[in-house]
Amino acid sequence: MKKSKWLFNFVITAMVLILPVAGFSEANVSEGARLGKTCAGCHGTSGNTPGKYIATIGGQNPDYMAKVLKEFSGGEREGSVEMSIIAKGYSDEQLESIALYYSSQGWVNSTNNTDSAKSKMGRQVAAENGCMDCHGARGEGLDEYPHIGGQNLGYLKEVLKRYRSGAIKSEEMGMVADLDDEQINALANYLSGLRQGE
Repeated sequence: MKKSKWLFNFVITAMVLILPVAGFSEANVSEGARLGKTCAGCHGTSGNTPGKYIATIGGQNPDYMAKVLKEFSGGEREGSVEMSIIAKGYSDEQLESIALYYSSQGWVNSTNNTDSAKSKMGRQVAAENGCMDCHGARGEGLDEYPHIGGQNLGYLKEVLKRYRSGAIKSEEMGMVADLDDEQINALANYLSGLRQGE
């Protein structure tokens, strides 16, 4: 009898502790879906941009995305007037909800055409600079690092150039400082061509 009572109390206590957490996560995703409608104008309804120069954000790493959104909001990340203006309109918690919502959407590979010769060179550039050590063998993103395999080609080229110039501050990305335009173009072709599930 005592064992049954103990088990009953344990289950009730666990439910009290766990259910609010589950509800909080769900509320964040729901709130992110509502707040993220502004993002859909450029990034698509599920974060899967059909264009070439705007990032795919559906299925992206939520920690990375929240970090980037906060950098835009705080004026720490240059390169997009639109993103800076939009991000400033939200609190940190709201930006986290938006990141959580888009991360819950499925990743859709870029349909941009890539150049096979440039991709071959880009694979060597990636290997020499240890890109996949943080981003995973298929660019799927490890730990807090972003998903870059199958990302839009034009976006990858532009963001790599911003890291190279120092417009986007990142110790981890310091390796691109020594890459020339040809190497950046090649690396972008290789990474964009790493289509998930193919």
